[in-house]
Amino acid sequence: MVNGAPGSAWASLRVVPGGEEELQLLGTPAHDDPSPLTARHLFDLASLTKVFTAVAALRLVDDGRIDLDEPVEAVLPVGTGDAAHRITLRHLLTHSSGLPAEGREWREGLRGAELRRRVLQRPLGFEPGGGHRYSDVGYIAAGEYLERVSGRPLAELWAEVSGAIGADSLTAVPEPSLAVATETQPHRGPVRGAVHDELAHALDRPAGHAGLFGSVRDVAALARMVRDGGDGPHGRVLSAASVRDLTTVAVRADDGYGQAMGLRVRDESWMGDVDAVGHTGFTGTCFAVHPGSGAFGVLLLNRVHPTREHADVAAVRRAFFSPLAP
Repeated sequence: MVNGAPGSAWASLRVVPGGEEELQLLGTPAHDDPSPLTARHLFDLASLTKVFTAVAALRLVDDGRIDLDEPVEAVLPVGTGDAAHRITLRHLLTHSSGLPAEGREWREGLRGAELRRRVLQRPLGFEPGGGHRYSDVGYIAAGEYLERVSGRPLAELWAEVSGAIGADSLTAVPEPSLAVATETQPHRGPVRGAVHDELAHALDRPAGHAGLFGSVRDVAALARMVRDGGDGPHGRVLSAASVRDLTTVAVRADDGYGQAMGLRVRDESWMGDVDAVGHTGFTGTCFAVHPGSGAFGVLLLNRVHPTREHADVAAVRRAFFSPLAP
């Protein structure tokens, strides 16, 4: 346990209103690796991957390559049910498509292309636009759609985003010695340097919902781009319209937070009282940006190491982000 949080590693970078960047590195990359954690170590970002996928999608929108409100069916049939033909990229990116939260077919031993096919044909739980359900399946579909429309692998689209924002070490294929360990899983053993998410691992190639690894500075680069209204170190990353889509509530979740196109808005369960936008990852990663003050924070933990039992870090996150409020 590091600084009151489960796991072996703590990497954080925070900028409070009117303050300088505060970098903190604690612990080790694994319980059986005594080397000190450094800013170069790469964490399994888990669902922070979704934000990079959303940014990649919005860059294609800005380039005029795709329309957020055009049904995806002509390019990628997804979901089953009478209304599945109405699913758009906007629905996929705002978790309002009606697709289920996850695809559990990997538990049946399915892998690769057949697993992807089965997952993408899951029945809808409600009509597109008729509600909110946080969905890994929706982001798997979004990543597949981006690949087909652009004619480029998703990993290449992610790399373009990372280059634009200055996330220089972001990767889907980390050097194992630089990777921070996650869980010891019954069917895989200790996981280090490979994606923790079981579905992403079984898909055998990059998927839009999970799979990226990054350092605390890589995620801070994403937070800065959000804070700076779409500007990156090398120029414009997203248009003003796309930044609004990324940060403005499109649909309200049942438990109260606002869902934008990629980011959550004012999610009190882990942001506390801070009026912020951001996202979390199952492995223990998160970031939040306070648009009004320009403050932001990145907190990367490996809370599932070596087990996900007793690994609640909601209170730790709320305490970490509380200074962002002016």
